[in-house]
Amino acid sequence: MAATATRGPQATTAAAEPPARRPAKRQKSWFERLLRKRGPGVLAFAVFIGLWHLSILVFDPNPILFPGPVEVWDEWSKAAVDGTMWAAVTNSMYAMSIGMAISLVVGIPLGLIIGMSPTTDLITSPYLWGFFAMPRIALAPLMVLWLGFGAEIKIWLVVLSAIIPIILSCKDGVQTTDQSLVRAARSFGAGRVQLFTKVIAPNTLPFIASGVRNGISRGFVGLLIIELTVGTGGIGTEVIRSMRDLDTGRMFAFTATLIALALFLVSLSRQLENYASRWREEVAL
Repeated sequence: MAATATRGPQATTAAAEPPARRPAKRQKSWFERLLRKRGPGVLAFAVFIGLWHLSILVFDPNPILFPGPVEVWDEWSKAAVDGTMWAAVTNSMYAMSIGMAISLVVGIPLGLIIGMSPTTDLITSPYLWGFFAMPRIALAPLMVLWLGFGAEIKIWLVVLSAIIPIILSCKDGVQTTDQSLVRAARSFGAGRVQLFTKVIAPNTLPFIASGVRNGISRGFVGLLIIELTVGTGGIGTEVIRSMRDLDTGRMFAFTATLIALALFLVSLSRQLENYASRWREEVAL
């Protein structure tokens, strides 16, 4: 009995002690987060360059047909030093940025208006989808006839290529809004402005971002069509010029720059789409 009485308070004291705290997890540094996010891509690129160089060493192809990464880097460095590379990038990105700005300013409001008006949607949809399906290269001769060979032809072909997917995505975003939410907002006395800002806009934002992403990709293709076929300056013109001179290393260098710019624009549009989706969730909460 005495032993039992002695163990009782000890057991109570042990039970009253708070549980041991788990050690806090160490926060990852910015370098670790960057390495985890970008490491696989950098590693895949390094493997690609290594395999490319190894194939040159093993098969020893004609440099005119298939240059190695060393030759391409030398040509890229020469173009960067003499300013040709930066002039071409600036020329292309100027037309791309102006064309996308016009497409966004005109396309987003127009798509929202069409989506909110069934009659307007019924009238315009056949023309929008028909123009969306039409190959953009078919517009090149007509654009040259109307606008000549200056920067205007590139800007307007970017607009004609990018504005249609933006309009269609905005229209679909408005039309896919949950009607139960619209009826609930109206039952609480929401006016047109409140209905648009509180219900329709959060639902449409991801569609707008998706339309911008598609517009960037299609606008970039339209820009290259003009530069490759008409020769109005820019990266595409340098690619076709290098091909005609049989300077394959220089052609590969400008093509690599073209790919890098396309990846940058796609990555930027994806970040915009992710931000729009997160903003929609925050508004919904």
